[in-house]
Amino acid sequence: MVKKHAKNILIQSAKVVFSAGIIYWLVQSGKLNFSALKNFLSPGVAALGLGLILTNLFFVSERWRILIRSQGLPAHVFPVFKLSLIGSFFNFAMPGGVGGDVIKAFYFTRDNPGSKVVAVTSVLMDRILGLFAMIIMALTVMLWDIQHIVKTPALLTLFWFILSLFIVFCVALALIFSPYLYKREILKRVILKLPLSEKFMKLYESVHLYGKDGKRFFAVIIISLIAQVGTILFLYLAGNLAGFSEVPLNTYFLVAPLGFMATAIPISPAGVGVGQAAFYFLFNIYLGEQTEIGPTIITALQVGMFLISLSGAFFYLRRGDRTKASDIEQLA
Repeated sequence: MVKKHAKNILIQSAKVVFSAGIIYWLVQSGKLNFSALKNFLSPGVAALGLGLILTNLFFVSERWRILIRSQGLPAHVFPVFKLSLIGSFFNFAMPGGVGGDVIKAFYFTRDNPGSKVVAVTSVLMDRILGLFAMIIMALTVMLWDIQHIVKTPALLTLFWFILSLFIVFCVALALIFSPYLYKREILKRVILKLPLSEKFMKLYESVHLYGKDGKRFFAVIIISLIAQVGTILFLYLAGNLAGFSEVPLNTYFLVAPLGFMATAIPISPAGVGVGQAAFYFLFNIYLGEQTEIGPTIITALQVGMFLISLSGAFFYLRRGDRTKASDIEQLA
């Protein structure tokens, strides 16, 4: 167990070094200019920006809450929101190999004994459907601006990639949620042939339940899209404050979902560093020129997210059943 903990610390340290290396390269090469964010220091502007981020986090929390309630468990707005804020804090300050999703699932189980399977699968479905909503948003905007897409080879490649992801997600969700396949036990027979079949079977049976309520499923997708819109409006505000007022709003709606997909890859804490690089290249590809807008606006968003997530640290410290992250990792 000590060896495992040491390994997780080493991995986390590597992630931090990786993030710092990207940020250093962007700053030294002039691709990230922190001075462009000084306009956010105005109290009114800062309040508006933080309000948009808080709105985004609230809708993301509601998405998770709907998934929990779809499994017949009580889940009230504010308690779930507090757990989401705690999870957001640990996405930035996660020691070892523990992330925000593990933390919030762990404490939901603490608050609701006997709900471990629902806590784990709801967090998993929350991530999957959140990513699916990003794909829907990106594909919709690409189709709306298809004339520009087909003229740019890199964007056209991205379009086919996003379209392929959309099809894969639709097929996978249809197979997992299908009552016909479940009753016939077709997928179960396939799973039984896999390594760790028992765990995969439990996961399949749990995830399948989320497809039984179509209204709640579509509500989760709609809430995800609303949350994305709030974040994109923040990025648009940041871009204009940083002096990039010539960049149209529709560009943000295309670049942001693609950039967020990159930050979802767990190779840096809270996507720091990866987000700057992804947004830099995506904006350059879409605009057809070198620009600082990508790293600048995602940095503003990450700073805002960190400030809001500090409230999660407050709620965590107020809990009377705090557990060390290393212990959570062993129990989760």
